[in-house]
Amino acid sequence: MFKRIVVPLDGTRFAEAALAPARELARAFGARLLLVRAVAPHGVPDIIGGDGYQSNLERANDADAYLHTVAEHLRRAGHEAELALALTAPGRAIAHYAALEQADLIIMAAHLHWNLLVSSAGSATLDVLLRSRVPLLAWRVGATAELTGGSAANERPTLLTEPELPLVVPLDGSELAERALPFAEALARAFGLYVVLVRAVDHPVLADEARRYLLRVQAELEQRGVPAQAFAEVGEPLNVIESAWRRSNGGLIVIASRGRPGPFGTLFGSLAARLIEQVEASVLVMQQPHEGAAAAAPENAARDTTPPG
Repeated sequence: MFKRIVVPLDGTRFAEAALAPARELARAFGARLLLVRAVAPHGVPDIIGGDGYQSNLERANDADAYLHTVAEHLRRAGHEAELALALTAPGRAIAHYAALEQADLIIMAAHLHWNLLVSSAGSATLDVLLRSRVPLLAWRVGATAELTGGSAANERPTLLTEPELPLVVPLDGSELAERALPFAEALARAFGLYVVLVRAVDHPVLADEARRYLLRVQAELEQRGVPAQAFAEVGEPLNVIESAWRRSNGGLIVIASRGRPGPFGTLFGSLAARLIEQVEASVLVMQQPHEGAAAAAPENAARDTTPPG
């Protein structure tokens, strides 16, 4: 299921935290890792010999050296790792390489409390969520990891290796929402986890039907050897999902999303984006494909496909 994983890096220990789940998934599924670094250009980069050109060249060289160091570290640990460098905005570069590589997953370290209405200074993760149809794992990094950094920042244990932390899967009865189930099932099998199914309804009269639906899905999962629990509650979906996640000491939230682009470059009505912005959980999002999802090629892109070793 996960064979090609894109991991965006920006040179910080915070971004490197995404390498922990990337390594876990690469080992479990035999995936190849592609490290992507985007360097936003300063000035006018196409004037040879100008100050802007020299500055961009130096920054690109530094970024390239950094990517080679990280890739070599991963290769020595037994991973198949490649790298790509682009002189463009991060979201654009990440979405482009994920589409170009036909990636199965993008993993990005994620902050809390992002402003969805901010684009240029906003979250690169939400920008990628808007631009790309590739499944995206927004990996939650705690404040202490961000502040302390250090060489161990990307070595922290991940939620994927702790069976007591289940996968939380929000469902609403639709085929779209159920697209999350195969991903959750694959992760549950690979890491010995169980699944918590959650459904929010807006009126008590709908609760019984919602529970019956979840119990049917639960029974199907358990028939295939994946243990599961089911919770149906009355309330706003975000609150119900967060409550179930906290009550079950959950790990990942696995959700399918339409991800409809809205005004001002926002994710109009996206529950997944709200979860990433407001809830402390790591969130794996599968989006519904739409026309024009492929990203345009970034300017001044470079690629290193040096084989391991």
